[in-house]
Amino acid sequence: MRILNRNAWVIYYALLALGGLLLLANISSKYEEVLSKDKYQQRYLTQIVASDINRMLLKFETMIDLVSEDFNKENQLNQSFLKNILERSDFLIGFAIYNLDGTLREKSNNLPDRIRSKESEQNFHSGFDNSGEKDYLMVSRPILSPTTQKWLIPIRKLLLDKNEKAIGYMSSAIHLDKLKQRWSASQTFENTIILSLDYNFNQLLHTSLPKERYADFYTNPLPTKQIENADKLLKKQNLTRDMLRKSGDVVNLIITVRGKKVLHSMSYDKQYRIWTHTSRPFSDITTPVIHSALYYSILYFIFAVITFFLFRWIIKTENSKLDELTYYSEHDNLTGCYNRSVLARLAANLAKTNKHFSLLYIDLDDFKNINESFGYRYGDILLKEVSQRLQQSLTRLPGHVIRYNGDEFILLLKNNDTEVIQKFTTTLLSELAQFYSIQNNSFSITSSIGISRYPDDARNLDTLTSYAENSMLMAKKIKNQYVFFSQEIHQHLLHKIKIEQALHHAIDNNQISIVYQPQLDQQQNLYGVEALVRWNSDELGFIAPSVFIPIAEETGLMPKLGQYIMNTAISEITSLQKQLNINFALSINVSVRQFVQVNFFELLMASINDHGYKKLPITIEITESLFIESLDILKPIFKKMKENNISLALDDFGTGYSSLSMLREIPIDELKIDKSFVDHITTNETDKAMVKSIISMGKNLNMRVLAEGVETVEHVNILKESECDLFQGYYFSHPLTQAELETFCKQLKNNKLNT
Repeated sequence: MRILNRNAWVIYYALLALGGLLLLANISSKYEEVLSKDKYQQRYLTQIVASDINRMLLKFETMIDLVSEDFNKENQLNQSFLKNILERSDFLIGFAIYNLDGTLREKSNNLPDRIRSKESEQNFHSGFDNSGEKDYLMVSRPILSPTTQKWLIPIRKLLLDKNEKAIGYMSSAIHLDKLKQRWSASQTFENTIILSLDYNFNQLLHTSLPKERYADFYTNPLPTKQIENADKLLKKQNLTRDMLRKSGDVVNLIITVRGKKVLHSMSYDKQYRIWTHTSRPFSDITTPVIHSALYYSILYFIFAVITFFLFRWIIKTENSKLDELTYYSEHDNLTGCYNRSVLARLAANLAKTNKHFSLLYIDLDDFKNINESFGYRYGDILLKEVSQRLQQSLTRLPGHVIRYNGDEFILLLKNNDTEVIQKFTTTLLSELAQFYSIQNNSFSITSSIGISRYPDDARNLDTLTSYAENSMLMAKKIKNQYVFFSQEIHQHLLHKIKIEQALHHAIDNNQISIVYQPQLDQQQNLYGVEALVRWNSDELGFIAPSVFIPIAEETGLMPKLGQYIMNTAISEITSLQKQLNINFALSINVSVRQFVQVNFFELLMASINDHGYKKLPITIEITESLFIESLDILKPIFKKMKENNISLALDDFGTGYSSLSMLREIPIDELKIDKSFVDHITTNETDKAMVKSIISMGKNLNMRVLAEGVETVEHVNILKESECDLFQGYYFSHPLTQAELETFCKQLKNNKLNT
């Protein structure tokens, strides 16, 4: 879950980073777009202004040339001609002719006489470049006319006589404010137009300059530092002012004026030696970029917020789903308890935090009967009720409930004190044994509990569970009991494991032997023998069938062992009967697990065909425990056995689950009265009566009746009186090996058997 959250937030932050990069890229792109657009616009404007100034000065120069030509013809100014020319231009204030020494010679009538003063004359000529007068229009820095109090841009050109000799200056002046109005901000895309002289860097025009700054601005040249900075910027573009003077190209610069960045363009008019500049504050460029950046930043913020809540919702939803999946993966669907997959983690946590705990392995006694009798739906409801009682028990002692397998539960309790656990378990057994009400039916079911403790018994969970399970199996022999794991149980388990391992080896290496106990009729004729298994281990010594048969059942070895017994017994009895030329029945015990194998009947017939012969009568002995299986599964097997003349005997009758209705449905040929009934028929009238009843019932159902455990002549007499058909027991013979059985048969045939 943490990894999922971390990965989701990594994706979120990656999207934010990507979005941030796209935002920066967009802002940068917008900046470059606006800057490129403004640079192009400014260059274009600079070209237009430079061209317009050039045409204007060319027009003024032409006017001066016309006036000069007319003056040379008439040797005086023609006032009507001058008036006509001035009417064609709003910018020129009039014409005047100055001598080479700067004194006024003649003027147009529209000019006041006060301009003849020496002060006015000096003021007019103070801004011209006198380093080398040429025959072209000269432009001076702006001056404030002392007579009109207007700012003017003086212009003049050498006045030549007919012999091309300079005789003075034909002069005029451009009205500065009118020129400024021509290039207002609205006409120049908010750019400032600046004109400056090349030779002294005096400025002729500044369209954004307020009048109160005219005197300071127009009387002083550009600061040297500003010119140097411009040269440095030109150098970065591999340009110089001389190169621009020659080419007349327009160049863009970003300069700093009074601490503020300015986008600046400049172009040189080599005809009139004037620099045309256009400039605008860099903030005019950055402002739309900032607006765009703000707009995109808001979108980015909205995107970040939306994706944040979206990712938080996704993570919350995924966490919820993951929690749900985790819950279902860790909990049993039926009971809601933890399932066995969580057992290791819960035990590890308890071992780490609590240092000690107890493991209770709980199994419901005879739970299978509930499923078989009432159906699995009732069984499921019962399991839910049991789990609820187990959960409620944790209010007395904290811990966890785990549904381990089927009707098996494990309790992990945060305590391993023997007295506390004993008290808890005693109460728990009582609680679990109380009646369950399910759909108007009442059920009572007991439990068997095995207990192991951490770390007293073991530190490994598998070992603890195994110890508790085996302790539960020991408790189950009594039922509704609990058993603590102990060293005695441990030794018993080790011995059991040794037997299991040795049993594998014994079956594979033919170390299991068969003995046969004779079965005689009332005339003491040999009716048949019962095959009994014996095992004398090289390592463990003699092991009773009552010990190793249950182990074979538990470990799944019974089908293999049963097949070995079947093959060996059929082979040995067949060989004996052929050798002695006699015929008697062979009874073979078959366990429940062996009988309910899918291919049991096929294996039985294969054993008869491979190891026996057709005349050998076979009786298969089954116990009443087989009847807990579904009769629908068993009946087809019984039918096949009948079709192949194989008899069916019910062993240990009266000690298990059989009922009269089952005896009616199952084709039993022989009833075997259990030894526990026969033992006391000479002293216990109840047992005697029960034996007589069993014999009578068997007769009525057309069954043979065989009594086991016949050990005295009194047993024989009572059984004969009750019309018992067959007898088996130590009174007649102990179980015999094949060789001993051969001798027994010969003696019986020769009437040597001592009755």
